[in-house]
Amino acid sequence: MPAKKKLAPLDQMKEDWGKLKGRILTSEEFRSRGPGWVGNILSDNSLNREATEDGIRIFVNGEGDLNPLFRDPDYAKNTRYKCLIAPPNYLYTITYAQSPLDHGPMIPEIAGYYSGCDREWFKPVCVGDKFTYRVMCPSDNIEMPSKWAGRKVLSYEKCDYYRQGGDLVAGYSCYDQWVDVNEVARLNAHANTEMEEIPTYTKQQMEEIYAAQDAEEIRGATPRYWEDVRVGDELQPVVRGPYNEIEKAAWHAGGHAHNLSDRLNRIIWKKVPWAETRMAYGVAAVKRTFAVGQQLEAWRFILLTNWMGDDGFLWKFSAQIRRFVMVRDTTWVKGKVVKKYIDDGKCCVDIDVRNVMQTGAVSVTGGATIILPSRIHGPVVYPRPYARVP
Repeated sequence: MPAKKKLAPLDQMKEDWGKLKGRILTSEEFRSRGPGWVGNILSDNSLNREATEDGIRIFVNGEGDLNPLFRDPDYAKNTRYKCLIAPPNYLYTITYAQSPLDHGPMIPEIAGYYSGCDREWFKPVCVGDKFTYRVMCPSDNIEMPSKWAGRKVLSYEKCDYYRQGGDLVAGYSCYDQWVDVNEVARLNAHANTEMEEIPTYTKQQMEEIYAAQDAEEIRGATPRYWEDVRVGDELQPVVRGPYNEIEKAAWHAGGHAHNLSDRLNRIIWKKVPWAETRMAYGVAAVKRTFAVGQQLEAWRFILLTNWMGDDGFLWKFSAQIRRFVMVRDTTWVKGKVVKKYIDDGKCCVDIDVRNVMQTGAVSVTGGATIILPSRIHGPVVYPRPYARVP
């Protein structure tokens, strides 16, 4: 019998992961495993299991959010929520974009990057809420051409978050893109580009960046009524950078669940059959450290919650990550109102949101839908929940 032809790494990935399509994992399954590696699943990788004052404080410190609605319990008691609430993306700390190791059998020489999402919230997240979740991972695997890697596989997943009593609070669909690191190196995709160059700034430029950061506006207790919003209105930008290791460490400490001690890492890797090739993961010929995708999204959430005020509600959020943001890059997160309408009693505003780098390049695209209070129609009406995962 002739030997089976060895598949290219991406083709092997498609074959192996295709067998797992539609697999559903629950928080109970993750939590029952403890730290380690079981059945191609990195176990119990959530940072939080409930919303606590300390957890929220550490999270907003990590992303640089100064909104008192998420920081000051006494302030929050005087809002419509009557308690401290978490920013929408706090649910990242419960679970988000499961570790790439959870998608399926890892293939040596394949690297993956979180690349985009569509998220919805149906209720606010309050202190004391305890969460479970259901993840479909992968929900689909789609091959596409890639300018910098020849071709890539987009691996999708879906998730629903439930709080005590079975109340469905939010859900998401997201995707990672996976590439053959050898092809990236062969194509020399990053050579002679700004990705290889470390940006420098004059003293005046630094002063302008910090002035733009300090000009951030938090709407807070002053309601932003739907009637007062106009198509074409621009949001006060949120500015972050120049990006550095401190900023990255702060995000990982506050919001990213996949940082483990060396002891736990050794426990995990000893159980991985391809451990000797693990260093291939995450290597894609990029010389500068880059921000994780959820951190780029975090700055977009700050823009939106700053603008909508305490009485607004973020319903929908989308992001498509187009470029790496690396050490010494600076980002201006800009928003513009593109539509306003009433949907089943909800007074909605659609906002186009873009992350713009110091070079003028757009690193993240996408948008959001915010439900605002109305002078005529009254307070925010929450959307009807639906489940993404059976």
